[in-house]
Amino acid sequence: MRRHLPPLKALRAFEAAARHGSVSQAAQELHVTQSAVSQQVRVLERHVGLPLFRRVGGQIELTPEGRDFFPPLRDALDSIDAAAARLAAGRTAGVLTVSLLPTFAMRWLIPRLGRFQQRYPEIEVRLVTTARLADLRRADIDAAIRYGGGEWPDARADLLMTEDMFPVCAPRLLSGKTALRKVRDLSRHTLLLVDAAPRKEDWALWLEAAGHPNLRPAGTMRFESSAQALEAALAGLGVTLAHRPFVIDDLAEERLVAPFETVVPARDAYYLVYHHSRAELPRLRALRDWLLDEAKGTESSAA
Repeated sequence: MRRHLPPLKALRAFEAAARHGSVSQAAQELHVTQSAVSQQVRVLERHVGLPLFRRVGGQIELTPEGRDFFPPLRDALDSIDAAAARLAAGRTAGVLTVSLLPTFAMRWLIPRLGRFQQRYPEIEVRLVTTARLADLRRADIDAAIRYGGGEWPDARADLLMTEDMFPVCAPRLLSGKTALRKVRDLSRHTLLLVDAAPRKEDWALWLEAAGHPNLRPAGTMRFESSAQALEAALAGLGVTLAHRPFVIDDLAEERLVAPFETVVPARDAYYLVYHHSRAELPRLRALRDWLLDEAKGTESSAA
């Protein structure tokens, strides 16, 4: 059976205008101009041979025929939308395995992961936390979040976020006899150091940039990971050098504070990395798009 349906653009324009009771609001929703909405409504009216709106005092109002047409059209578009969502869910469904550094998982990804699950409940995320470089050719690894220069063999790398580093501490270290006000005040405090290879030189780099390369702290404590050092800082045990993605939430909630203005840009950045053969995997594309959106929030907060 051949169907003589009105153009979809015209149907969408009429449905949006009728739902909002406004051409301008319909235009905003559809990301077109008001004249484009009005033109499409006229296309539909010519197709059905009846007026569907009338103007009353500068406002639009449905005609009796428009009132009759609107509910079944709205329901039909809702049904199409739901069917398309179910179809997309079927394509993205499955287990998505991501390899990443433990600190990135704990301090940035996991606090945000609920938003991904709300958007894609059909995707089961499996996180593999390790400091080792994952083999992306393995069948059980879909992608990795890596820290580096953006070039890995046989892989695509999408930049998620750059970062910078600066000291942070518990708010109570800003008051009292040993209050942190100037960089030289660090000599009266314990520095919390990370022994992991990428972080060993962080304090030396920052103190050099701050103009105090030879500063001697009151003491030091050493940790295997940035996550451990940050927990120690939250407990008030001293001052640690933080990388922005790991503390953006703590700074916003004032659990940690940054006492000094000097910030050192990191040489490397965080990337979503995956083998070329998985580039078109729907659930991986869903994760990629979501991560890029979330990373924009981290970058804008740094501005």
